[in-house]
Amino acid sequence: MKVDILMATYNGEKYIGKQIESIIEQTYKDWTLYIRDDASNDNTMIIVRQYAGNYPGKIKFIVNSENSGSPKANFFKLIKNSKADVIFTCDQDDIWEKDKIELTLKAFEGESKPLLVHTDLKIIDEKDSILCESMVKSQHIDITRTGLNKLLVQNIVTGCTMAFNRELADILIEPELIPVHDWWIAAVASAFGNIRYIDKSTIRYRKHMNNACGPQNMNNPHYVVSRARDKCKAKKMLGLGYVMAAELLEKYKMPYKYNRMLKDYSAMAQKNKLQKFAVIFKYGIWKSGILRKAGQLWFM
Repeated sequence: MKVDILMATYNGEKYIGKQIESIIEQTYKDWTLYIRDDASNDNTMIIVRQYAGNYPGKIKFIVNSENSGSPKANFFKLIKNSKADVIFTCDQDDIWEKDKIELTLKAFEGESKPLLVHTDLKIIDEKDSILCESMVKSQHIDITRTGLNKLLVQNIVTGCTMAFNRELADILIEPELIPVHDWWIAAVASAFGNIRYIDKSTIRYRKHMNNACGPQNMNNPHYVVSRARDKCKAKKMLGLGYVMAAELLEKYKMPYKYNRMLKDYSAMAQKNKLQKFAVIFKYGIWKSGILRKAGQLWFM
């Protein structure tokens, strides 16, 4: 299978060399790395150009003339131009395990429907020391929650571990209002195909002060309390689920079984508490775990 690896970069000079090296060292060799820089103002472009010059058949470098506004927009530009059998999305500051591509590709064998594959990950700090052996376990992520009703309220797919096939790539439409690519792609995969999980860490995700977003310690009481107090953020995240439902209806001819649910959920912002609860209960649009469910009911 021909593989494209898509990396969106912006001011990543500190760690990007290690990420590129980890891709070069992959056991599976039939890949091309496409790096699109979002108008960095540090040395990222100099570093990437050096690698592209050293590996002209493997690394392709594209520079945006101006900042696209988000990693999501940058990724979708890359996806649009890819023709590979399988596409991997890649952050600029992580480290891939040597068998990541080889292991992930096995999950695509014999699949003709749109398919997204994702994996577990380890968390490392700025000095490459391991902070956590499994994000799925530390975050209490229920990877079986692949139904569209579950994904509307809680994403289970971490974009930097994600890969998807040509069948899924061909139907992807960039969302206008959803700010992240992985959540949207997971929802489309759920609606029109399948999501598979590999129970192994295939990357070392770097947690540092410049992360746009990242995993938090769900067992830390201070984090739980801070989330409970952050009413605006909680409402915003629930609201994005309502927006996603509306955008899915707008951009796709959805399978009939999802139409009523998406219409009802997209109108949640106009409903009172009792009506919202009725929609959640009717379609099973629940978050996982007692604490997450309690927060969902409190902030909806």
